[in-house]
Amino acid sequence: AERPDFTLNKERTVHHMVRAKVVKEWRQAFCELAKDAMMPLLEMVEITVQPHVLNARYRQDVGACFPQVKAAVDGLVDAGVLIDDNANIVVKLTFLAPVLGRDALEITVSEVT
Repeated sequence: AERPDFTLNKERTVHHMVRAKVVKEWRQAFCELAKDAMMPLLEMVEITVQPHVLNARYRQDVGACFPQVKAAVDGLVDAGVLIDDNANIVVKLTFLAPVLGRDALEITVSEVT
């Protein structure tokens, strides 16, 4: 998904209604992506997050995309991929350092067996 200018630091400063609108958009987008990909119900997962940034001068903190990731995981719950996002189901959440590329957020969901 495309990465808007909505980092954890920015989330702390915006009005709660602005935050709610952005979170809703991300949550719906990832719900739709999961449904389009026909992702099955997964009982236990590890999630890896890879931010891509267009501008090499933009030095995003490793965990700055947390608000989008939390909304994305909630979207997976909405899509029926996860029954919940508690620690018994999402057992690992890894944030990788941003890499140069288009502005995007890559989220990989891996089933734990």
